[in-house]
Amino acid sequence: MFNLIHLMTTTRPRYVWCMMMLCAACLLQVNSVQAQRVSVQFKNSSVKEVIQQLSQQYGYQFIFDADLLKEAKPITRTVEQVELSTALELLFQNQPFAYRIDKNRIVLSPKRSTRQKTYIVSGRVLDSLGKPIAGVSIHTDSPQEQTLSAENGSFELSLLAEENTLYFHHMSYNLRSLPVTKVNAERPIVILLSLKESMLNEVMITGYQTIPRERSTGSFVHVKNDQLNKQINTDLLSALEGQVSGLVYTKNPFGMGPDEPVLRGIGTYSTTVGTSPLIVMDNLPTELGLSDINPYDVESVTVLKDASAASIYGARAANGVIIVTTKKGKGQGVKVNANIDFFITEKPDITKLNDASTADLIDFEMDVYARELSRYANTQSLFANYGSMNNGSIRYYSPLYDLYRRRDLGEISSQQFDATILQWKQNDYYKEYTDQVWQNQTTQRYNANISQSGSRSNTYASFNYSNADGRIRHNNNKSFNLNLKSSFTITNWLSATIGLNGNYTAGKETEQTYNDYRLQPRYARILNQDGSRYISPYIDLASSIAGPGAAVNGRTAEQIEAHSQLRSTGFNILDALEQGVQNFNRLNLRAFTDLEAKITKGLSYQVMFSYELGQGGANSFYDKNDYAMRMLHNGLVSYTAANNTYRSNLPDGGRFFQYNDKNYNYTFRNQLNYNGTFGTQGQHQLTALAGFEMRQTKTPPSLTRVLYGYDPVTLNSINIDWATASENGFQSYVYSGNNRFSNPTFSKLSNIHHRYVSAYANAGYTYDGRINLTGSVRVDQADLFGVDPKYRYRPLWSMGAGWNISNESFLQDHPIINVLKARATYGITGNIDQTTFPHSTAAWKTDRLYTSLRYLEIANLPNPKLRWEKTSTWNFGIDYALLDNRLMGSIEYYNRYSSDLLVNSVLDPTVGALSRRLNNGALRNRGIELSVTGTWLKTTDWRMSSTLVYAHNSNKVDKVSMAASTAASYVGAPTNYFFEGQPFNSLMAYRYGGMTEGYPYFLDENGIANTVFDANGVPTSIKSITSKDALVYMGSLNPTYSGSFNQRISYKSFDLSAMLVYSGGNKLRKDVIDINSNVLYNKALVNRWSQGGSSDYPRLLVDYPENKLTYASTSGSMWRNADVHVLDADYIKLRNIVVGYNLPNTWVRKAGLANAKIMAQINNLWYWSAAGDGIDPEVYSLNSGTRAMPNPKTYVLGINVNF
Repeated sequence: MFNLIHLMTTTRPRYVWCMMMLCAACLLQVNSVQAQRVSVQFKNSSVKEVIQQLSQQYGYQFIFDADLLKEAKPITRTVEQVELSTALELLFQNQPFAYRIDKNRIVLSPKRSTRQKTYIVSGRVLDSLGKPIAGVSIHTDSPQEQTLSAENGSFELSLLAEENTLYFHHMSYNLRSLPVTKVNAERPIVILLSLKESMLNEVMITGYQTIPRERSTGSFVHVKNDQLNKQINTDLLSALEGQVSGLVYTKNPFGMGPDEPVLRGIGTYSTTVGTSPLIVMDNLPTELGLSDINPYDVESVTVLKDASAASIYGARAANGVIIVTTKKGKGQGVKVNANIDFFITEKPDITKLNDASTADLIDFEMDVYARELSRYANTQSLFANYGSMNNGSIRYYSPLYDLYRRRDLGEISSQQFDATILQWKQNDYYKEYTDQVWQNQTTQRYNANISQSGSRSNTYASFNYSNADGRIRHNNNKSFNLNLKSSFTITNWLSATIGLNGNYTAGKETEQTYNDYRLQPRYARILNQDGSRYISPYIDLASSIAGPGAAVNGRTAEQIEAHSQLRSTGFNILDALEQGVQNFNRLNLRAFTDLEAKITKGLSYQVMFSYELGQGGANSFYDKNDYAMRMLHNGLVSYTAANNTYRSNLPDGGRFFQYNDKNYNYTFRNQLNYNGTFGTQGQHQLTALAGFEMRQTKTPPSLTRVLYGYDPVTLNSINIDWATASENGFQSYVYSGNNRFSNPTFSKLSNIHHRYVSAYANAGYTYDGRINLTGSVRVDQADLFGVDPKYRYRPLWSMGAGWNISNESFLQDHPIINVLKARATYGITGNIDQTTFPHSTAAWKTDRLYTSLRYLEIANLPNPKLRWEKTSTWNFGIDYALLDNRLMGSIEYYNRYSSDLLVNSVLDPTVGALSRRLNNGALRNRGIELSVTGTWLKTTDWRMSSTLVYAHNSNKVDKVSMAASTAASYVGAPTNYFFEGQPFNSLMAYRYGGMTEGYPYFLDENGIANTVFDANGVPTSIKSITSKDALVYMGSLNPTYSGSFNQRISYKSFDLSAMLVYSGGNKLRKDVIDINSNVLYNKALVNRWSQGGSSDYPRLLVDYPENKLTYASTSGSMWRNADVHVLDADYIKLRNIVVGYNLPNTWVRKAGLANAKIMAQINNLWYWSAAGDGIDPEVYSLNSGTRAMPNPKTYVLGINVNF
């Protein structure tokens, strides 16, 4: 035992050699230690042998300098049944050292002359989280001056010299030194130690407790502040990228809403539950997202992956848990830190969107026009079919069509027509749009924080300001973040933490309709040659605001322009972007407190409370002459033939829109904590906690107000007869009918209010630092839950076991293996979906004919067996550190089975419904995760390290009882329709059979072609393929593997890092041209079928004979979704390259700073895609095969200074 724990090295003789003999005596007070009776016998034994026997036999912990034993004399003495102090006096008599009994520790030191004058330096030793560290060796260069920190981190040391350097040693922490003088030693000092780079030095923060990795059994990843800020990040979400194996960002996992992080695969069918892990901030759940948290305020992030780590959160933990711990005051005195960051993001490369050129688009549209004209006797007949003012249903036609119309009507000559076409082919609206509408996105961010720490309190305060200009002109976002956090030691047994987080965002946003660069044809213009704004006579856009919008064409635009009671349909995108700009704001406040009282040694009582408020609003104003209001006015003008008068049913003036919403939530927790060590050798460690939690979320009705006839100066408005507008509508002169016009403020209001209560317990046991056992249980109750007692109190629980193999005797002091730990866990977590109800619900309805008649309509049938969605998880992992911690990492295998999933299930029609959302589905996720960090070079000047993160996930639908649907449903909506035995969100395709004379055909479930051809290759019959059995499974739309590779090189004051991210194993559809449409943009339209041309290209709709047009509509979807158009979605991206430089200390000191650093960074510098053809799978709609704006490069410059 002595040989295993005695720390020795011959290269640093001045440092303290510590021998720590851990035993049950650690729990005893000084008087009980000294009262213990000692009986020993030695004959010519060395002092080292005496110390070893006393340690093993009685559990004493000896602290000494190894050099003290060099001059020690052999000991021959028998001691029987005497107190410790007497035994030591007898055993160490006439030895060249003195001793001191400190509780269960015995400190040996050289004998000192009594005439020398000394002074005392005292203080505390804390870790990066502000928690005390016991057993830290504190010494000077003199071997006579040394001590250890106590259990609460405190220490006292007697010093002789006026000036000294204190050294702080601990096997798990990095060495720290501190100069001290007799003058500054009058105040207690606070020393912070940082953990060494070892896997077992990490801690698992669950929000309920903090557990060292060596004592945990769960799967977690702890990301420290320096890892989060090794590059400059816009938010915490981006800071976590590439840091956590198994955490990926799936683009619209349910095909709706924003992108969400997914941890270890999708485990629910519910879009309302979603895939995002639960976010916990400073130990309590929060409704804030990761993007709402200032990354500079974050001390660490802990991602809880398996059930053992996350099950304490019960019915909200099935997607995993992300614990965010914010910073607190550190160090001694006051410290100030400031960051200034500048971001510039280029405009996206529009050429990657695969659009045809202006000339090709015009040529194609001319073919379309010629084909359509062939169906009519003349031009007048064709355009009569498109309608005009007060004459039939008005349909839009393009400016090119209108040019034909004007030529054929004689309004322009053929020469003018040809010249205009030639000019239009030189135009490029898309390029003009990117030049005039888009701008480089810029962000300025300023962050300052101040921290103060003393012996009994610490405070951290930060302020963050960000000003961002968006890609579209007139789009701007300003945000303010405030974070305050203070901790106090009120008495020796009572401590408290209080905090406030605030975020306020305000900005301007243009009308979303105008953000489409394809809003007008590519041959349109924005500016005249002289730089003035060109006014298009009309565009294909009705009113963009709520109201009776309708189409406009060239003839209608002329008629409206000539009418005195109507308003122009002219449009310019630059004018429109300045109209109806929406002003928005959002305020999020979070206040929290944590009070902990120590009841007795190892036992404490803790109360935590957090309250969150979110409120936001938006408003916009349209002037009566804005495009949207002009179009709305035209649709609401009525004509009375009796007196030949026109009347606008829209009040004269502008439109004012206002929206406000709020939400509140709170969490209240009471908890008992126990942490103790017992046993004769102190080999038993027990941690336990138990408590209950109450939580409430409330979203009151949102308020919407729309005012017409609004004057922004007088703030007056005019009422509209909304009953008539919404029920019967107003007679429209332009559109020959009644236009209904509804008020958005009449929409249904909702008041969402949920309450939860939970009871939980957790315990962990460690034997001899080698064997760990953990367990937890939690029971959740909610306001909407089934009434079946079988499920009502069903607990969610976990258990785990871990083995610290490297602490076994056969691996102690192993030359290669520093850390080796195996662990296994099993547990059950849950998900909450409260859009399904246990009871029948009804909604009030009003009859349209008899408005005074109100009745109830059944909205939801009862579900008495409603219960949590449940996920059971097996997890096996190995943590390791090798070669003096130069190579470290972990390997994980997990098996997650999600059952009782809510899914639309088939019902017996006699119950009153054909289907109902029931807990009747199951999903399985299996996977392997790997992370490894290697420090390849570590010298005084150079340091080189690499980190590889890899995760593989296999997902399978295990159970579903939904009604079978057509093949089109499985192809078009893979998150709503799926097959058992295949992954959730699978890519299904039609089997391509081949192509004859430009007509593609496909194979049904029996392998028979769906199209019959005659001897000349002309199709004679075609059938739709509707059976799902005809489809081919191509692969998963979700990545099956993902990860990152980080490389970092440092030389003196310079450091360089680069991060590659990768993803793959999934599939995507190629962006195939639509053969059933005449409105096309894809450059593939150039390579369409032609008589005698290549047989590889399909006919487009314009190429189909008149009697075969239905063939195009039948084949169109199958062509786009054919198996031959499926590609691999693998990609690799160089996410960022970062260069940092620490300014020389001589420069920094002259400026009055502690240190300063400059960083330069480039994001999205390069990527490779297996799909090729410029496809970026990260911003690509994988199932529909639709391209989106590629991620452009971002250039970042950051400055960090410490005062």
